Amino acid sequence: MKRIIYSLLFAAGILFTGCSDDDGTTPLKTPIEEGNNLYGVVTDPSGAPVEGIVVSDGFSCVSTDANGVYQMPRSADAFHVFYRIPADRQIPMSDGRPCFWQRLSKAQERYDFRLMQKQEVETGFKLVCLADPQVQKDTDLSRFKKECVPDVCKHVSTFEGPVYGITLGDIVFNTNNLYVTNQMMPLMAQAMRESEIGLKVFQVMGNHDNCMKPKITDESSNYDLAGRRDFEYKFGPCDYSFDRGNAHIIGMDNVLLLNEKHNPSAYDSGFTDAQLEWLRQDLSFVPKDKLIIFCVHIPIRNATSNNREAVRNLLKEFAQVHIMTGHTHYGQNYIDTERDIYEHIHGAVCGAWWKSTINVDGTPNGYGVYDISGTEVKDWYYKPTCLPKDFQIRMYRAETSYAGNYKFSYTASNEIVANIWNADSSWKIEVYENGAKTGEMTEQLRYSDRDAWGAGYHVGVLKANASSHGNGKYDHFYHYTLKDATASIVEIRATDAFGTIYTQNVFTTATESDYPSVENYPAEE
Repeated sequence: MKRIIYSLLFAAGILFTGCSDDDGTTPLKTPIEEGNNLYGVVTDPSGAPVEGIVVSDGFSCVSTDANGVYQMPRSADAFHVFYRIPADRQIPMSDGRPCFWQRLSKAQERYDFRLMQKQEVETGFKLVCLADPQVQKDTDLSRFKKECVPDVCKHVSTFEGPVYGITLGDIVFNTNNLYVTNQMMPLMAQAMRESEIGLKVFQVMGNHDNCMKPKITDESSNYDLAGRRDFEYKFGPCDYSFDRGNAHIIGMDNVLLLNEKHNPSAYDSGFTDAQLEWLRQDLSFVPKDKLIIFCVHIPIRNATSNNREAVRNLLKEFAQVHIMTGHTHYGQNYIDTERDIYEHIHGAVCGAWWKSTINVDGTPNGYGVYDISGTEVKDWYYKPTCLPKDFQIRMYRAETSYAGNYKFSYTASNEIVANIWNADSSWKIEVYENGAKTGEMTEQLRYSDRDAWGAGYHVGVLKANASSHGNGKYDHFYHYTLKDATASIVEIRATDAFGTIYTQNVFTTATESDYPSVENYPAEE
């Protein structure tokens, strides 16, 4: 068994060592200054030097000079050297995945990069955000490959123009299980190859992608950095950026491991001082009129500790900022009005840890799709896995009691409740009874509640842990008092900020046929 594990480790190491098409023979026409022990030259496909390419070791950022040369003092904790993919260059790929980095060795100082062919700077593109695939066992991986992967592939095949993807962490569900670490990570990397999923997917690290019992070695001088190594071996840098169109896209690890308990819950959210400095240097090469798309695993929201406020203050200097996060296994849209930053907290690809086809708040398993034009995100929606794109609302009679006696906060017989998981304050939500509009679900009628139906299924039927599957309250519920409690047809019409109208005229009930089980999951229309 040990031989199999070591073989897997070796194979994974060989597979993910890095990428560079340069043979290292390009002359260095710029003298390397004393103390700069990390340097190289960046060239185009013809071998000509390229100026202005940002190169980093994950701690410092520098730009190539007129001779295509970069140089810097190498951080003692650096594990990769990589470059920021410019907007006018194609994405470099290796084995179906973006590859723009090389793993550092102890003795080597020079690392050269050869860029891909030039392309026109895109005026627009789409970005698919996948949060928390979180596979732990073969059945999880099978569902990811049979449900999420073909759904994404089919959906993006309908797009015109370029499309890219990024995970938002927790690619695997690592609980100190070597099988998960050494086999599931490479298998997930294979499942997200462009040939499988239909787009180029970048990766962000989550708390369950850490090694939960990291060892201090020559390669990692502190506990938090040591926890990154499993991810870095398989997927490359944890903190990096790339450019597409007029957008600057950043991926960062915002999980801080705590060296005190040696268990999966011993972590906090935030950024080290070194990460904050890396971000400051990275952004120093970005014009202030750019769109910033900042991708991390754990929501930042209004928390101020561990440099989270400092990060938001760096980001607010730019024209438009969208933060993409996951981790929660529920959906939420959070607007930082003080800094004019929109944070999208995505429902999980795995939902409630692959127990059903919904998240803990009733949000379907799914992913976010963003339409970027120039420096704006001009449209976005949450795509439910294996369900039509326009399925955005679930409607209940408030008086319904679900398995385990789960109920909504409003229980009057003439009340209805709508779960509209991607809504924000800009949405207009109208109610029609027997074909006539009788009112609106205004922001005053929005409230936080549990999804009684989802809790009833996960806890009441599946007997899942109530603390994680039933007791949370989520802010995308609306209640409404019907004018006619006996109306034969009730319809909700929700119009998002971009003018798209979503409707729902079917009540979700407590009957077994409405349970969110895999067997009752319909194919996408």
